[in-house]
Amino acid sequence: MSQNYCSNCGEPLKEYAIVCSNCGMPAKEQGTHEKTESASNHSEHTDNTEHFEETVHAEQVYEKRPKADQPKNTFLAVIFSFFIPGLGQVYNGKFWKGVLFMAATFIGSILIIPGLVIWIYGMYEAYKEAEKINNGELPYTEPSVWEIIIFLVLPILAAIAIVLFIFVFFLAIAVPLSIMA
Repeated sequence: MSQNYCSNCGEPLKEYAIVCSNCGMPAKEQGTHEKTESASNHSEHTDNTEHFEETVHAEQVYEKRPKADQPKNTFLAVIFSFFIPGLGQVYNGKFWKGVLFMAATFIGSILIIPGLVIWIYGMYEAYKEAEKINNGELPYTEPSVWEIIIFLVLPILAAIAIVLFIFVFFLAIAVPLSIMA
């Protein structure tokens, strides 16, 4: 594979570069250019004290990552989200997104339909995110054991807190009312 060079400044381009990391020139417009004498002279004589400011959009700077070495199993992400809402997101390495999906599904389930919609969307989102990780569009991140343990203990702690709240509410309000009657 031949090395691509920027036609503007002569710097070598990274394999997946959309723009030159040195001067910001879009790489897609450059094609494959061998380094020429004029480009190398231009890069040697450029005064580093001069800086050109220009707006660079995110899509110009984006470098596509190589595909993940250990691909995420999209089916497993969906199954995890099916049984425990948000666990598919945690499997994909997005702990806080998983916590958000779990909380939203729980809160939405009070009204049934919103909870069902969020739960189904969580499964879909876990699948699409695993697919993007496998395609190299998102970075591969492995969830830590502690994140998984905390995520699985969270609903248990929430259930205990709810039971305690109901118990204290009953003792503080219902028992004194029955004594007064």
